[in-house]
Amino acid sequence: MEGPVAANDIMEGSIMLVLSRKVGESIFINESIRVTVVGSRNGQIRLGIEAPPEVRVLREELTRSCLPSSPSKNGEAKHRLLPTSCPVQADLPAR
Repeated sequence: MEGPVAANDIMEGSIMLVLSRKVGESIFINESIRVTVVGSRNGQIRLGIEAPPEVRVLREELTRSCLPSSPSKNGEAKHRLLPTSCPVQADLPAR
């Protein structure tokens, strides 16, 4: 996605929580996933993601490369969450 994203463009039926974080600050997702802002430069943010090995962590553009699109209510294609059968490897190094 390019530019700002409206909350309803992310995933149908979900709500986007928008937070402000500084470099070095983190958020937790459930109790097992930590997302930390590790850097910010020239409008680009670097995130560090700590998650259990069974949690797939992928950049959004990788999920689009292997997902079938399905029409949404307005007729535009939408993408579903990554199926476990997708052959794309996680962005994180193997543990």
